[in-house]
Amino acid sequence: MTVAAVVTAAVVTPVGTAAAATYGGFSAVPSTAHGLSNAGNLLGARVGAASIVKPKVMTSTIVAVVPVSAATTPKPSASASPSPSASKPAAPAPAPSSTAPTVASAANQYKNVTLASLEPAGLYGTQQYFTANAAQWANAKTIVAVAEQRGMPLYAAVIAMSTAMQESSLTNLTVATNADSLGLFQQRPSQGWGTAAQITDPSYATNAFLAALEVYAPNYADQALWVSAQAVQRSGYPTAYAQWQDQSAKMVLAIVNGTAP
Repeated sequence: MTVAAVVTAAVVTPVGTAAAATYGGFSAVPSTAHGLSNAGNLLGARVGAASIVKPKVMTSTIVAVVPVSAATTPKPSASASPSPSASKPAAPAPAPSSTAPTVASAANQYKNVTLASLEPAGLYGTQQYFTANAAQWANAKTIVAVAEQRGMPLYAAVIAMSTAMQESSLTNLTVATNADSLGLFQQRPSQGWGTAAQITDPSYATNAFLAALEVYAPNYADQALWVSAQAVQRSGYPTAYAQWQDQSAKMVLAIVNGTAP
């Protein structure tokens, strides 16, 4: 497997940010403008918001949204090979819960984390690397904190971080570069991910992504990273997320071990 040279620039341009234009959203009014069926819209209206546990350092109340359907709109990529993906039917959404996710104790799930546990399905394809700056590390730490607060395995944080690397170079986009796509995951207010202010809050954006991951990729712990990321993002370049897994896993490991900058 060929390993790409380390990129010394602080920010790396994402290879294939197709997902920004492809998110599904909630709507109580039947519409086909974004590939939503009447059933999909009604499901979205019923589901509403998922329970979210926000890292203690944050003060705002988080209400996560889970996309119900999405179309595929491929965008040019410098290195990722186009792999058209058909629009999928909406995944069954969990019933709304009044209880918050169970927070796993640091004494069990998050102790003795190894690189192998963060790459359970192995690596797929050529890996890319870059030197993260302070802001990128801060966003990475937020992703890990949110995954822990939600009681999810740290592999979920690796999936989220790899997705953010592909979509925004792990940068919180506060100015839309593609339609109204914003934040770490290029989520769109017009597609039901939240308001612009909400999705440019890294904690809210991560909560929204992880809530969707649990709905659309319930077997994420046992499958390839790009398969799980694609189930949420519905990108025209589904395997592009895989190229960041090794760097994401190593950053998560450094954060958990306390060796991150």
